[in-house]
Amino acid sequence: MGFRGRGFYSSLVLWAVLFPLTLVPLAPAAGAQSSSSAALSEQQTKGKTLFNQNCRLCHELRPVKAKDPTVEENVGPDLAGLFRPPRSRPEAAVRVFVQVGVPNKMPGFRYGLQPDEIDAIIEYLKTL
Repeated sequence: MGFRGRGFYSSLVLWAVLFPLTLVPLAPAAGAQSSSSAALSEQQTKGKTLFNQNCRLCHELRPVKAKDPTVEENVGPDLAGLFRPPRSRPEAAVRVFVQVGVPNKMPGFRYGLQPDEIDAIIEYLKTL
């Protein structure tokens, strides 16, 4: 990777550190979860499987009650609605998050996942 490539990724990682994903989970619209999970494409189904294998440990898709000490909290942010307003994120930025990670917060998967696998995870995230 040339100097320009490193600068691009460095600036995106810097952007990610300065403007992190919103940590407050947003409630999905009524019925949104059931209708989106019912008709997943082949790529989205592959992405869901990969998400479950690589991401779900930290990005569990369940309600979190922060004031109830008996309920475990998620380590990472809830990713539901990541590609919908008001949380809309550029697909390229999300791809860099997955590839490079965030220091001391999230591991990078650029060596653990193929580009088509990262694409599948992103397509699945669009259904949440």
